[in-house]
Amino acid sequence: MVRLFKSLVLGAVAMVSLSTAVQAQQVCPHCGRVHSYTQPMTSNLQMQAQAEARLMASRSYKGHVQGTLPGVSFCGVGWSSSSTPSTCTPSSPMTLVADATVRGNDGWYRVRYWR
Repeated sequence: MVRLFKSLVLGAVAMVSLSTAVQAQQVCPHCGRVHSYTQPMTSNLQMQAQAEARLMASRSYKGHVQGTLPGVSFCGVGWSSSSTPSTCTPSSPMTLVADATVRGNDGWYRVRYWR
């Protein structure tokens, strides 16, 4: 029983580590050497967009399920029965910081955040 618990904890720690960062290598344009750096795979905003899209899909709700989040200036949501849906987009230039799509029982749900 203790061995199973240790295995589960170790697996959870490994998954969290892998989901937050990836070790990568890149050739430096200045010196030509290969440098290692840690590249984030997911952001908190991406996880929140994914959670919002999952909630929309689980409820078959085709609209916003939460208000604007801190750090987000514009949120677009969309739904489509057959493919990746489009969403509303900001009218002024902004940077897309999260984009999540989830398949529900009745189609695809998408959430995008900009700032």
